Amino acid sequence: MKPRIVISKTSSIFTNLALEELFAHEALAPILFLYQNSKTIVIGRNQNPWKEIYVDRMQTDKVSLCRRNSGGGAVYQDLGNTCFSFINPHSPQDFKNRNNSIVLRALNILDIEAETSGRNDIIVEGKKISGSAYKIQPQGSHLHTIHHGTMLLNTELSALSKYLNPSKAKLESKGIKSVSSRVANCIEFNSSINNENFIKSMTKSYTKDYPDAEVINLDGVPPVVQKKAEALQNWDWVYGESPQFSHELETRFKWGIFDMNMEVQDGIVKKCKIFSDCLVPDFVEFVEKMMIDKKYGKETIDEISNKCPEDYKEMMQDIREWFTSSL
Repeated sequence: MKPRIVISKTSSIFTNLALEELFAHEALAPILFLYQNSKTIVIGRNQNPWKEIYVDRMQTDKVSLCRRNSGGGAVYQDLGNTCFSFINPHSPQDFKNRNNSIVLRALNILDIEAETSGRNDIIVEGKKISGSAYKIQPQGSHLHTIHHGTMLLNTELSALSKYLNPSKAKLESKGIKSVSSRVANCIEFNSSINNENFIKSMTKSYTKDYPDAEVINLDGVPPVVQKKAEALQNWDWVYGESPQFSHELETRFKWGIFDMNMEVQDGIVKKCKIFSDCLVPDFVEFVEKMMIDKKYGKETIDEISNKCPEDYKEMMQDIREWFTSSL
């Protein structure tokens, strides 16, 4: 088969990642996959969303959350960001350098002088405009590679601080932490840049290395992709795959101190111990017992609130508001 440049017309992160996985498993020749996503946060394979993200803000603003199969940190994406994915069924040893040279050449076409930095980043004037993650896996008798990254063209940068890198005191996780960097949009360095001309420049740059590459604009998706996209939205994958962690939450209400200590595994609260000087010990015991074997998150607190005895409703509402704001 000829190399391909596939341009997705969907803005669903789940569909686009499902397409990427399909290409990775079925590709017989190199593929450059280009796509955009509506407002979404993507976390790495071994990350804890509660440690990396303001989950309540994200859910309130209806921002999607997706866990990818590759490593790396948490990233925010919107339609001001373009994603690229290099898929190679026969991995050259220097695939990172080769792929990065294609991206740098594409930026140069748009009069942006960029350079690589560290293992994963592309920077301009010391500011990060692109980050990448990699996955290498067996495919038959050889290895194939996925190198995917983001390019900040005109992303809402204020959303990064709104949703990402929360300070979660006393949340101890075994997962991989994201690394904060100074970031910038490409539009700061070229006021005319947009998704369309970036894709054109990537296409032009890619065909210098792969002159016979075929360009495909992809509208529809096969059922197998839709099924995989649905699986990527499953709670067990997005949240349940989180590494084991412990979280201590402590505050003072008008009715007493409330110190909640939880051990969480696969997104499920396995242990919960509450220390409190509340004058209603039965209420403390009620919350403690109700938390066990439940999903860690706002939904469980909502469920407990609905089942709470009437005498405890006011205290339970205090806990519900406090716990939700702490996620």
